[in-house]
Amino acid sequence: MARGVRIGDYRIEQELDGSVYRAVHLVLPRRALLKISRDASESVSVLREACILAALPHPGIVRVYETGRLPDQRTWFAQEIVDGLTLAGTFDLGALDAEVALGMIRDVAEILAFAHQRGVIHCGITPECLVVAGRNRGFPMCITDWSATRAHDAPPAPAAPGTWVAPELAAGEVVDDRADVYSLGLVAYRAIAGVAAAGASLAAVCPTLPRELANLVDSMLATDRWDRPSAAEVRAELGFLAGTLGTPREPIRIRKPRWTPQVDLPRADTEADPGILPGTRDDVE
Repeated sequence: MARGVRIGDYRIEQELDGSVYRAVHLVLPRRALLKISRDASESVSVLREACILAALPHPGIVRVYETGRLPDQRTWFAQEIVDGLTLAGTFDLGALDAEVALGMIRDVAEILAFAHQRGVIHCGITPECLVVAGRNRGFPMCITDWSATRAHDAPPAPAAPGTWVAPELAAGEVVDDRADVYSLGLVAYRAIAGVAAAGASLAAVCPTLPRELANLVDSMLATDRWDRPSAAEVRAELGFLAGTLGTPREPIRIRKPRWTPQVDLPRADTEADPGILPGTRDDVE
């Protein structure tokens, strides 16, 4: 598609990878990403992705604006553009602070748990699709690409080879939610250690890391999927660790009032006088 071509109510501004384009709405003050199927046979998967995204109303999941069909029967849909640095971009800065990485992985685990509860497995978690969106959008993290998504009852099929793929997914075996947990564990390992996981436990690579956090990430990378926690369990454990391992940025200070009224107590040897309030009588020796 060339620049300036109209798709529905959008005008293409830039081609990104051959099937994804940056576009602007002709009426509304909105820019969007257009995903267009390469041929009619791919239309089903593109429409399926749009339907899945529309069925997952979470602020950490990219939103779909609308969908349509071209005269040649190719399907397209428009999704929001999420501004922010991808997690892959943060890797260029080296290993992340443990508390920062913990918060990011916790938030991604919450998004995945939301999808898993609705029968959706992402099957494509990579640092490139995890965007640090900021709280102005309503949630700190966002998963932007759901093109590899599968339903729980989908038949087994090998996934495209990649660095972040769970072993059972790469082998074409039956997969469940824990395939996403494995991929997220690889991302967490890379974010915290600064290097890719290569057989050594995170506890061994980062001996100063809190052992609870290292053990959790190592459990996410268990070869046997039944030994891995669920995304909801990862979210709960990281939420607990964030509250126990973090330290306040500033010490808590209790300030004294600038002025405190003086309280004069009556002397023990002073006789009570109904006409004089305690503390107001001038005692004369």
